[in-house]
Amino acid sequence: MFTGRVTSSGDLANPVAQFQRILVATDFSAGARAALDCALGIARRYQSKIYLVHVIPAEVLQYVSPESSEEAIQQARKFAAQEMRRLVEDADCAGMVHEEILSGGGVWTLLREYVKGQAIDLVVLGTHGRSAQKKQLLGPVAEEIFRLAECSTLTVGARSEDSGLAADGVQRILYATNFKPHSERASAFAHSLEREHGAKLTILHVVEDQLQPHESGRGIIRDFMLKRMRKGLPPACVGKCEPEFQVRFGDPGEQILSLAREQHSDLIILGLRAGIPADGQLPSAIAYKIVCQSTCPVLTTRL
Repeated sequence: MFTGRVTSSGDLANPVAQFQRILVATDFSAGARAALDCALGIARRYQSKIYLVHVIPAEVLQYVSPESSEEAIQQARKFAAQEMRRLVEDADCAGMVHEEILSGGGVWTLLREYVKGQAIDLVVLGTHGRSAQKKQLLGPVAEEIFRLAECSTLTVGARSEDSGLAADGVQRILYATNFKPHSERASAFAHSLEREHGAKLTILHVVEDQLQPHESGRGIIRDFMLKRMRKGLPPACVGKCEPEFQVRFGDPGEQILSLAREQHSDLIILGLRAGIPADGQLPSAIAYKIVCQSTCPVLTTRL
């Protein structure tokens, strides 16, 4: 498909993206199953290798005496192995998946080393859980991965089971840009997918209109932003690709989610800043809101 590393065959103006090694982190929840189905759809189409990984959290030993810790770990591994077998059989992914059960440390600490050791291009996560306001959450482990992973991530909600990524391919892509450098990498993914799938690509910029300009003022701003988006098309796309350009005003998260619903998007693509944020901080409150509430998978890339 598209790769965690945007590559090119000697032509930097015509990037080709593909994921060769995909890690699916599973906790055996419904959201994790939807994530596996999505990853399998990618792997079948692009001959990717999938690594299905479950981490036994350190909390499993929280209420166990030190002398019983080894027995508790073995029981947890036995349970995980049974769930792994059931998951692989139910998902019909025999021969496509390398299974691994990790234990002995923090979830992200172990996964981070695994990502590096296996040269993973893409981590696929399932969302789960709901707050008192009935808004979907990533879940503490998935949130940590989303917040700290240095490679691209694909976040899949349980409601995304029928996504084009898990079936016949991508038909509608929504790429949201704020014109900052980290958006350029995401742009390469978006245009690569547009070409590979023959998909309809919409490029969106949202203007936060806190000052609420008059409609005539909005018109001037809209025209300026549309010209800027068209000017930003990669050379390989000029005259060949026909993306739709949209400029909206308001809260970026709400506008991106709204347009994705209106267009029945199969995929939202976002660029995140490079670097690991400080503890307790999310890379982007807007991105976090989108991955939690989107009804389609969300691909986030880092420059």
